[in-house]
Amino acid sequence: EESFEAHVPATEREFKRLFDEFSEAVSYKQRFLDSNAFLVYYTKGYDGPSRPSLEADVNALETKQFGARNEAWIAIDDARAEVAYLRSAEAGGDTRELEGMLTAALAALDEYLGLAPAAVLDEARRAASSSY
Repeated sequence: EESFEAHVPATEREFKRLFDEFSEAVSYKQRFLDSNAFLVYYTKGYDGPSRPSLEADVNALETKQFGARNEAWIAIDDARAEVAYLRSAEAGGDTRELEGMLTAALAALDEYLGLAPAAVLDEARRAASSSY
């Protein structure tokens, strides 16, 4: 039986890189918005007279994918910390918090996978089942 650690990247960077391989690429516009969030917020996305707001056509799929990816990482990282605590001598053995963290991770993963095209998801399932 293989461990959780063998299949789930241990660092945030590795975890997010894995997701990024299957996500919409971050556009130049999104990078600009992210790096200038303060300015965009306080100008309400103003980009000049007779021009639409900078935030008018932000890629919704990209935003949802990255949000789900980030939520999954947070929950998994929290769960790892909780497992380490539960393995310590101080732990009382109550796993309710861990269960909540894992439920949050599964919900985020389900949300992410729900955004993938069905054909891509089917191909990934076939590849995963053949590797076990």
